[in-house]
Amino acid sequence: MDQQSKLPQSRNYEAGLRDDEIDLFDLWDDIVSRKWVVVAVFFVCLACAATYLSIAKPVYQVKSVVKPVEELGLVALNVPQLNGIYSLGVDAAYDKVRLAVLSKELQGIFYEENLAELKEVEGLYNEAVSLAQNVSFFNETLQVRLSNDKKDSEKFIEVSLEWGSADDAADILNKYIVFILQRQLMDVRRSVKVKLATRLNKLEYNASLIRDKYYSRKVQRKLQLDEAGKIAKSVGQVDPIYAKSDILGSFKPPLYMYGVKALSAEEVALSEREQMAKDLPHGEEHFIEGLSEILFEIDQLKKLTIDYSNIKIARVDEYALAPLSQIKPKKILVLLLACILGVFLGVMAALLVSAYQRHLREI
Repeated sequence: MDQQSKLPQSRNYEAGLRDDEIDLFDLWDDIVSRKWVVVAVFFVCLACAATYLSIAKPVYQVKSVVKPVEELGLVALNVPQLNGIYSLGVDAAYDKVRLAVLSKELQGIFYEENLAELKEVEGLYNEAVSLAQNVSFFNETLQVRLSNDKKDSEKFIEVSLEWGSADDAADILNKYIVFILQRQLMDVRRSVKVKLATRLNKLEYNASLIRDKYYSRKVQRKLQLDEAGKIAKSVGQVDPIYAKSDILGSFKPPLYMYGVKALSAEEVALSEREQMAKDLPHGEEHFIEGLSEILFEIDQLKKLTIDYSNIKIARVDEYALAPLSQIKPKKILVLLLACILGVFLGVMAALLVSAYQRHLREI
């Protein structure tokens, strides 16, 4: 009796399960029967995508690549005359350019210096906001990618710009790269000028000290000789009282003991130094120990001319060119997504319509 009572309950439970099961064939029949819904939704999505593509403004991307310069481009900054004053190697020059490209301050300076021209480019200047906000927006349009020492075989700096006009984007980016390189070259020029002037001032100061010391000693020596000569005359000391071999150790006899002849000869020699060296480049100053070397270095530094037109801080490996195709919006991708979304939404709409009509029939 218990077994018979359990049979209806089991059958009812299985019937309930069958009612809750999803029949794929029924779903397919619902989709086929409501295919007009699928087609309608599909074309609506496709029309929306086409409308978007016709309205959306194209965005173009341009890029420029900067690489380290060869050593030949920095030869003029590493001449012997500048040894110990200023030098710039390839890696140091590249680092200067890298930091300059990443500098928000220089980006702002570039924007302000070219403001009149940038105002003519649509979208690059908004009168409703401040200059600082316009500069910030411009900074966001510039993208910088640096080389990876572990992945890339050589160093490079890639600067890219995305804008609605391909020609304007290429022109702006090229001007920006030129601005950065010229700016760094100007900084190098200022550094060389300041350090060169500092070195010249130091050399001229040292030369003046040595020169003043020499002439002071010369005057002092003449006075000493004149005084000793008078003493020698008064005591009748004409010849030296000591022979050279008689002077031992550090002992030095009084100056007047050298005699009138020696004292007079030395005084005359001191007075004739200027006449003796008149045909030499630095005249009597050749007698000053160490001064000739200083004057020679001063002369070389003053004659030094650096042709900055031949100096390159970095080389532009790739200038920005106006691209032939846009990067945004991607038409094929947008249409493909619209098709996929249209089919998906169409199927969902067809199933919902079928389910709703079935619900109305069951009421």
